[in-house]
Amino acid sequence: MKFTKHIQYAIIGAASAFILIMLGGAVNYSNSSLNFGRYQLSSWSTRLSVNGGVVGAFVMDTVSGETKTVYLRTYGNIGKGKVVKNNLKKTFSAMK
Repeated sequence: MKFTKHIQYAIIGAASAFILIMLGGAVNYSNSSLNFGRYQLSSWSTRLSVNGGVVGAFVMDTVSGETKTVYLRTYGNIGKGKVVKNNLKKTFSAMK
């Protein structure tokens, strides 16, 4: 009788492990590896004169090779700089 209890517990444990393995394998991870490192960011700046320059950032889609400007700002004397392009907080497809 004692031996039968051990077999019964072993079968229940094996069935539980099998169910957990099957449920764990139901997750689809195939899309996450495609998007890992897909978008790369590069920033830059240049001096135009003693009192002015330009700063900016590009983002590149490594799958399609498309590059878009995320941010571009010119600056000059204090108070005279302006933002030419600001795509911060936009999705890649929403950037122009």
